[in-house]
Amino acid sequence: MSYQINELPDLSPLGGHWTLTTSPDDAYDDVPEYGLAHLPGVEWPYQPADCTVTEGTWYLDGTLLLCDGCGVDGT
Repeated sequence: MSYQINELPDLSPLGGHWTLTTSPDDAYDDVPEYGLAHLPGVEWPYQPADCTVTEGTWYLDGTLLLCDGCGVDGT
């Protein structure tokens, strides 16, 4: 799956913005792009390629799910 930044939810209500990142998908021999959220005061502990976290937090009134480990869009 690949995203365009304009297809991702607007992070301006949270004071944030998106960048695109890639993470190899060994199961499909692919390198998909993901939206990576940048929010003020939030430091994600992992890079998407190294993240093993399986939980996320809902933002924007429950319409946006971000990985708690790396900040990629999980919705």
